Amino acid sequence: MKTKYGILLLVCWLFFGSACNESDLTPEFIYNGPIPAIADGPSEAQKICYELYQKYDHHVYYTLSGDDALRTNVGTTQTNMIEYNYPDALPLEAADEDTAGAFLKLLRDFYAALPEAIVKTTVIKRQVLIKENIWYDNLSEYVGYYGMMVSTPNLSIGDIDEAQQGIVYWGGMDDDIGPQPELWKYSIAISFFKTRTSSYYVNDMPSPDAFIQVSKGKYFSEMSYEEQDEAMMNMVNWETEEWNMDYIRSLGFVDPYAFFMLASDYSPNEDMATYAAWIACTPLEDRQEILDNYPLVKKRYDLTLEYYKEYLKVDLEEFCKFWVNKTVE
Repeated sequence: MKTKYGILLLVCWLFFGSACNESDLTPEFIYNGPIPAIADGPSEAQKICYELYQKYDHHVYYTLSGDDALRTNVGTTQTNMIEYNYPDALPLEAADEDTAGAFLKLLRDFYAALPEAIVKTTVIKRQVLIKENIWYDNLSEYVGYYGMMVSTPNLSIGDIDEAQQGIVYWGGMDDDIGPQPELWKYSIAISFFKTRTSSYYVNDMPSPDAFIQVSKGKYFSEMSYEEQDEAMMNMVNWETEEWNMDYIRSLGFVDPYAFFMLASDYSPNEDMATYAAWIACTPLEDRQEILDNYPLVKKRYDLTLEYYKEYLKVDLEEFCKFWVNKTVE
């Protein structure tokens, strides 16, 4: 009996001793911050990255390349589309510091001009500045299954592909190219407004129903086959291979992308975001003639101003006065 009790005591001692040892091995601190960690300096560009992290919990990098640039807090960025469209961009190359620094100053100032709450709650959290542009080529856009190549005003250097939710790759950060003020300002605005208001990314923004109704049935995908054939002849100036913006605006669109690629029941907030970016990046005096001559545009413009004031607490006209006059340092 003594032997049995001794064995039992030994087993209990080993069990509780093992449990204690396991608890002893539990770390006192588990790191759950950005990967890699974001330091404060020493360069001015790095200080801005640290400032954006501290103020908004945005994880912004300009020194990452290769696999480090693709790594995220939850895995690895998909590269399928990059490999297909821009194979020469891989492996990703880190941004040049001077150009990155100028861009980061502009990004910081954009955020600072908005309510802090909406910047903190944007889905865009991880932002990586790279040397190669992996979004539009700044010259033309391939338009759908019709296989035509037309120039487009919808240029962007911010890749916010749906497979990479919460991640933006800011391309073209190359000292040989240098600052591109207008492209940068447009890209920052459209990327932020699209992701902050799109129901695909967030659930706190209602559908802009009144805005949708103005052009419902006028989206290309909502037209009949006969209407699409006619639209194909009208929406592009086939001599210059440029969008016919008179036709696009007559249907209530300020961006051909929204007309051709979206629908009233597909990404309506993204359609409205093209209006927000247009307002933010274009002086009112340059927009006024369009507003005066295209009644559907004017209706959607008014509804966009109303929506952004109510749900984002942003006066887009006031923001425009700041943004269009903002210089790149």
